[in-house]
Amino acid sequence: MDKRHYGGAYPPANLEAPPAAANPSSKWLWRAWNEAMANEPEWPSTNAMGTVGWRRESISRAEIEKCELCKKVLGTEWSWAGIKKMVFQDKGVLKTPWGEGKWGIAARPKGMPECEGTTCLFVDFSSAAHHVSFELPNRFKSLRVGDGEIVVGKRLSLDGTETPA
Repeated sequence: MDKRHYGGAYPPANLEAPPAAANPSSKWLWRAWNEAMANEPEWPSTNAMGTVGWRRESISRAEIEKCELCKKVLGTEWSWAGIKKMVFQDKGVLKTPWGEGKWGIAARPKGMPECEGTTCLFVDFSSAAHHVSFELPNRFKSLRVGDGEIVVGKRLSLDGTETPA
């Protein structure tokens, strides 16, 4: 459980339970949060995903091989809101201008109807979580977890320029 998941929004009123192997302090904190929110009749609505960090694990090589979208983005380079470059590397390593992050398959991305019935990815970097839907071969849309900010990315060609949408 990480307060950075809620930098721009309140947590949802009923947080998802931590994994069975989680530290006892995480379980205590989860129960305390849920009890406090349940006792606040005017708890604000939110765009936040909850304890999204508990289910964010970098994707393995075997998982990449089973996922068509993952195979298509592996090794590709993209701009992020015009800033170069973000690279989807093996084993869920994400290289960005802001440092290393991770990527993988997004489970049940809230607020992204374009992901229903298809695969979307998560990209997490700089203490922020994002859900990404792709319009292959050249474009993606990212929704930042917590505040709902939308960012568009474009695939970079071999010479480093953005490809046409």
